[in-house]
Amino acid sequence: MRIVGIVPAAGYATRLQPLDCSKEVLPVGGRPVMDHAVERLRAGGADEVVLVTRPEKDDVVAHARELGLSVVLGHPPDVAHSFALGMAALAPDDLVLLDWPDILWGPPDGHARTVAAVRDEGHEVALGLFRTPDLTRSDVVELAPDGRILGIQVKPAEPPSEWIWGCACARVETFAGLAGQEWPGRFLDGLCRAGRDVVGIPLSSDWLDIGTPESLARATGADATSG
Repeated sequence: MRIVGIVPAAGYATRLQPLDCSKEVLPVGGRPVMDHAVERLRAGGADEVVLVTRPEKDDVVAHARELGLSVVLGHPPDVAHSFALGMAALAPDDLVLLDWPDILWGPPDGHARTVAAVRDEGHEVALGLFRTPDLTRSDVVELAPDGRILGIQVKPAEPPSEWIWGCACARVETFAGLAGQEWPGRFLDGLCRAGRDVVGIPLSSDWLDIGTPESLARATGADATSG
């Protein structure tokens, strides 16, 4: 069994345009922002990191290869398809870590905690949870007292908790059917509603999505949350 990190980088960054480069290579903390995700995944034990992007994003492809990543090229219509494309060549029992190239979060051992929950404790899915006030733009979890996740609401008008999921760990076979949903959170919600073993691992309040001009401006002073 291998541990493989998947990073979806095929988006268009429409909220940040115009840009002189792809969003994933914007400098944050003195280096391309995607480096933070790669560092987190490797710290979590990833034997390989797969980056999924469009062939025309030359700057992302070149930087990914500099970092020693496996690059999968395509035109996935949404992020769920990006994750699925990144898993296409993996074995069913490989352990997959999902992360994002444009989000800063901590702590550095976050992925290691989710890996332990699946590999060592036997849970089917482990989601890293973050407490954030920006709930209406996020996937908010319904969290039971024992740590089980009862459901996930995508961009809810009335959030059921203060916690969002921000990273995930499960075996490839568990993600079968992921591409049938536009948003990974809806697929994960379906697992929860079906009674599958989905556990939440509270990690921190260190979470910053640089996908808007306002949050990108904040990111220059957010190095402590980078993990």
